Amino acid sequence: MKHKHKLGCGRAVIIAACVASAAVLAVTALTDGGALGRVKTEISLLADPIDKNAVSSEDDDWQLILINADNPLPDDFSVTLTTLANGHKIDSRVYPHLQKMFDDARSQGIMPAISSSYRTSEEQQAELDQKTREFRNQGYTPDEALEAAKTWAALPGTSEHQTGLALDITTADAKLQSVDIVWNWLRKNSYKYGFIVRYPANKVDITGISNEPWHFRYVGLSAAEEIYRRGLCLEEYLEFIHKK
Repeated sequence: MKHKHKLGCGRAVIIAACVASAAVLAVTALTDGGALGRVKTEISLLADPIDKNAVSSEDDDWQLILINADNPLPDDFSVTLTTLANGHKIDSRVYPHLQKMFDDARSQGIMPAISSSYRTSEEQQAELDQKTREFRNQGYTPDEALEAAKTWAALPGTSEHQTGLALDITTADAKLQSVDIVWNWLRKNSYKYGFIVRYPANKVDITGISNEPWHFRYVGLSAAEEIYRRGLCLEEYLEFIHKK
């Protein structure tokens, strides 16, 4: 299912339940030419400590879904998508948090832009094929090229991009602002909006994916803070909560 939402076409109000806080986030979209558009936000979040007994509740299953080579997308998986003004798509439940993060970043002089978001199975296969060709051009054998490509682009059905919860973020203008400035801000602040750096350099042996400082994944506010504070990756966090 897809839900069309154009930020550049007047005002719209989105009400979303904020994960693990029982707070309400109200977002009013205004016309703007930016990657996501500008919004006026009113937000009220509870400042209580993380409730570790709640982070693994059934209500959180959708945002903590683990998708990788060992955990493919369920056959019955479905998602309602919000289409942004720039054509990118994301899980509709995540949209308000993404918008708020981009607005706050821009208010601090940061210039983020989405380079990749939701992908269909066909689009994911095309991504893998492209990476495989790149390694073939470097002299790899077909088998070597595919294996190398899979450390950068997952096989269809094993990519987070197919969940609508992941997106790649770059700089809106490399001539005006280095992408490293954007990533640095996101590394320090994305958890406040429920996002994590999904594939950090020091977790390659666990995730099986090469360092991707541009790849951000929505996991919910409580989980994101816990992952950030403890320096975990998603696999480690899920193991942690399951051992409680």
